[in-house]
Amino acid sequence: MPERSSTFDLVIIGGGPGGYVAAIRAAQLGIKVALLEKDKVGGACLHQGCIPTKTLLHSADLYNKFQKAKEFGIIVDKLGINYPQFHRRKESIVNKLFHGIQFLLRKNGVEVFDGEGYLTSSNKVIIRKNGTDIGEIAAKNIILATGSVPLIPRTSPYDRKYVLTSNDILTKEEIPKSIIIAGGGAVGIEFAHLFNILGSKVTIIELFNDILPTEDKEISATLRKIFTKRGIDILTSTSLENVQINNNVSVETKRKINTPFSPTVNETKESLNADCLLLALGRTPNLANIGIERLTLSFKGKYLQVNEVMETSQNGFYAIGDITGPPLLAHKASNEGIHAVCHIAGKETIPINYQNIPRVTYCFPQTASIGLTQEEAENKGHKIKVGKFPFIANSKAIIDGECEDGFIKIITDEKYGEILGMHAIGPNVGELLWGMSLTNILEGTVFELSNTIFPHPTLSETILEAAHAAVDKPIHI
Repeated sequence: MPERSSTFDLVIIGGGPGGYVAAIRAAQLGIKVALLEKDKVGGACLHQGCIPTKTLLHSADLYNKFQKAKEFGIIVDKLGINYPQFHRRKESIVNKLFHGIQFLLRKNGVEVFDGEGYLTSSNKVIIRKNGTDIGEIAAKNIILATGSVPLIPRTSPYDRKYVLTSNDILTKEEIPKSIIIAGGGAVGIEFAHLFNILGSKVTIIELFNDILPTEDKEISATLRKIFTKRGIDILTSTSLENVQINNNVSVETKRKINTPFSPTVNETKESLNADCLLLALGRTPNLANIGIERLTLSFKGKYLQVNEVMETSQNGFYAIGDITGPPLLAHKASNEGIHAVCHIAGKETIPINYQNIPRVTYCFPQTASIGLTQEEAENKGHKIKVGKFPFIANSKAIIDGECEDGFIKIITDEKYGEILGMHAIGPNVGELLWGMSLTNILEGTVFELSNTIFPHPTLSETILEAAHAAVDKPIHI
């Protein structure tokens, strides 16, 4: 533990994908840096979110593919699911990545302190462990990177057995016979996909008028059609009104129904029962019990307000990641951490283009997007042109047996060919987004994209065809 007078150039509170990445980059730039983490470095993304969820989803998707093995000339005898083994593999992967991060922090000379950080001023932090103050450190600069926690409505009972958050359900090794998922955003959709494959009866309750409500409407509608065909019940424009626990979960819902050609909105109530309820209603910034009330900070709603270099209204005090507002994504937090550290080191920085942050939902088919939706582009006054291409006309998707329903959609400014957004639903479409992000950074147009040479046969050729569609006509339809 540090001496009472320990001083650093930079103290980072929170060792998630924002905090630990910032710490490594700071050390690489010659900054004396301390990282405080109350649990395990890697944060929610590694231990309760991105990595464990995607590991379970990968196992489930492999099982789903094996069910079609005969089509590929493969004979599988006695196919089944060992769900506890799904979890053993998940734990092995998480542990491997956790030790990798620990190694990188040691390699780069980052001093890591095991404990909670509590601010006593804009440049002093007390380290607490199990409610006891065990040290104090001072810093010229502080980065707050405490992330977010699952949102739990005050009106809902929460026992971690029948009513669960995404954190809780990742520790459960029994497959529920039935599950209600409150929330049709990315988290809810991924777990709906997982448990549907595993044989659970899945019901999604979504307050907005479609699942994945922030995505392009065509993407959301296509995924809804696919999920419904697979037997997932989807209740949109529906709110969670009451929850009762009694050896299972009883849920009362209220659904708004718009009557055609009438201003009247009808409401219907329905009771649902299931083995458990997953609360996937979003996340809230983790700002409690860290002493920020001692500082003069500005907020935008419940999120800390920062400038283009991630500095708050308090000089030398920075905030990154989920506590600064959406999108609540690990790669956004990492980028903000590097951005803040480069500014602290005196390096020139380019403002982050938040419109250029990719988003992926890891169901099957995957959904992925970057930039404006068609509706957003039109609302901003753009005269747009849309290029689309279906995976059913892509040779690699046909080879892989994953060609139905999906498509790539590119939205461009009609006059100059500026790429305003790209949206996709299909196999592994998340892997395609880096190219669109790079194209946008380099200010490439859809005309230049249509003249790019893509390897054949690949899924990425759908981007080329969609670009051709936006410029003139696609080749292969």
